[in-house]
Formats: sequence, structure tokens, C-alpha cells
Amino acid sequence: MNLLNHIYWKKKAEFALAEDIYDAWVMFAVEEGVFRYEIGGHTGEAGFAELVLCPPHVPFRREMVTPLTFHYIQFSCSPAEVADYLPLMGKSHINDTKRLASTYAYLRQASEDHDEVSGEWKGHLMMDLWQLYQWERRQSRQMERKFTEDALMAEAAILIEEWAGDAVSLRALADRLALSPVQLTRRFREAFQETPSEYLRTIRLKKAKTLLIDSGLTLTQIAERCGYENGFYLSRVFSSAMGISPSEYRKRHQV
Repeated sequence: MNLLNHIYWKKKAEFALAEDIYDAWVMFAVEEGVFRYEIGGHTGEAGFAELVLCPPHVPFRREMVTPLTFHYIQFSCSPAEVADYLPLMGKSHINDTKRLASTYAYLRQASEDHDEVSGEWKGHLMMDLWQLYQWERRQSRQMERKFTEDALMAEAAILIEEWAGDAVSLRALADRLALSPVQLTRRFREAFQETPSEYLRTIRLKKAKTLLIDSGLTLTQIAERCGYENGFYLSRVFSSAMGISPSEYRKRHQV
């Protein structure tokens, strides 16, 4: 991967262009504020500790929700590096906000320097962002893998793990597997002794517990990353399953 450009914007009130198309990969790494985006059919809002990636020659539509402090990073990479390091497009989350804040601080410090040494340093920091993202993604996938001889249900479990941070629809999952929701639930229970919904809740709560301990994110931010509508709903589910509120869990387990 080769860093082509880095610009640090502080409290930018609006984008000069509502849509742009770039010749290289572009990443918006948000420190403060929120913006809406649409990239190749992927839409959403991004804020702190979220990276938004746009591939070359794909329209990048964006709209400011609140004044935005972010790093604009443009880079090139080989097809092999894309396969190894990058999600295709859209938003990615970083959970280790302490490590991320440190990386952002160094990027801010070097943002006005354009000599060769500073360029190498900023390239290293960009790679640090991606290595951190890849490590977290790997860790999230190293859950207790479910084993079954039913290959279709093994695929269902993997899809649930991958979609757990979004609003997962049982109907959409069943359609993906060419089953009815009833068939999916029955076969999944036979394979794993729990329903798809129960497995999804287990994954989400495990991630919520990790974020409560390892990050300074608010309950609302954690809820968004775990696929829940809001912090209130997450608190209700968490308290019911764990017998303790998220705030009390954080207080007891953070060091």
C-alpha cells in the first residue's frame, strides 16, 4: 500500500462537493462529528472511530450532519493487497479507541509536514489503522466456531457472525440460504441446539461486553456497533441476559 495524500480537516462545516469520483482508494477517518455517505449501494452515517472506504472510480456521495473533524487519506494498492487487507467499500469500525486516538494524534501532528521522512511516518500510521482493523476483525471471527455436518447451517452461522453488527433479518438470512424462516429455524436448532436469534444475541452480547471493558464508547455507540436500535434496548437485553446493567458491568470489569 502506498500513501498518496493525507489532509487533516478540523470542524469542516460542509463538503465542497456533494459527490466525487477518485482515481485511487480514499478513506475518511472520523475523529469528531457525523456525516452521511453512499458508496456503491452502501449507505449509512459515520462518526468517531469509524472508517469509510471508497474504491477507485466509484461515486462517493456525502452530506454533513454535524461539523466534521476527519482525516482524508488517499492511497494506492495492488489487487492482492485489496484481497488481503481491505473491505470492499463502506464503513468499518475500530473498537480499540485508545490506540486509535493515539494514531490520530500522530497523524494530526504530521499533517503539515511533507518531507520524505514525514511521508514514511504517515504511511506507517495508515498501515497501523489497517492492521488494527484486520486484527479486530480476526478476533471477532475467532468465536467458538460452531461445528455441524449440515454445511448449509454452518454457512448460516458464519453469516450471522458477519452480519451481527447490522440489523439482521431472519427473512433475509433465510432468503440468502433459499429456505423459509421456519425451515431455517428448525434446521439451525437441530444443528446447534439453539435458534438463529439466540445465537445472534450471544454474538452481540459478547461484543458489547468487550466494548464496555476495552473502549470509552457510550452505550449508544456500543449499541450501534452491536446491531441494536439504541442504548436503552441494549441495556434491557444486556441486563436480562447478564443479571447486571451495562454500566455496572463496565465498572466492575474495567481496570
